[in-house]
Amino acid sequence: MGRAVDLLSSRWGRVVGPGAGAVENLGSVGLGLAGAVLAPRSVRSPVRRSAAVDTVVRVLAADLWGGAWCNNTPAAVRWYHRPEHGARQRLAFCAAHLHPFVLALLDGSHGGRSTHWRRAGAEYAYLVLAAVAVEGTPAAVRPVVGVVATAGGVVLDRALGASPSAPWFAPAYFTKLIAGHAAGGAWPVTADRNGRVRAVRRLDRTRSVRRAGRRPPGA
Repeated sequence: MGRAVDLLSSRWGRVVGPGAGAVENLGSVGLGLAGAVLAPRSVRSPVRRSAAVDTVVRVLAADLWGGAWCNNTPAAVRWYHRPEHGARQRLAFCAAHLHPFVLALLDGSHGGRSTHWRRAGAEYAYLVLAAVAVEGTPAAVRPVVGVVATAGGVVLDRALGASPSAPWFAPAYFTKLIAGHAAGGAWPVTADRNGRVRAVRRLDRTRSVRRAGRRPPGA
């Protein structure tokens, strides 16, 4: 039994980040469960859906609501921004989230299928391009750029028309993947290979000063 618990804890740590605290874990699990329960009720004028479609909406909500919290916690930022987990891995993670196209399939029952697919394509393209742009910015300002890019994704979604099946989709989707996974949230931390806090991330200029053996201003 103990080995099973240790294995489960290890696997969970690889998702949320090793050393995640109680608040981090409760937030991830709690919001995931809240999404699974509440998200289908957010549709103002629901159409009759099959149990399978309703289940898919719940799964998407659990993943995105919980992930929007999880990917912005210090533990997740330390884990996914550790030195050996670079931009290529983070961009691949973002690109693997084909959720807009799944949602377009679900929205087909509301009519206007071409509109739903255009929205899906635009939002997915925006995600990939924004993630690339965020990864290309200096680490010190990346969280701010991530927040701005996330807001831009939500504006795009509203301009194109929010999903009738999941009007909550864009804020959760872009918060999880851009502000959280790509940008490292609002937590400027780095980590060693085990996910432990190593140091507060500083401006590149300060790092250069230290490498040169000089004392940085204000130290």
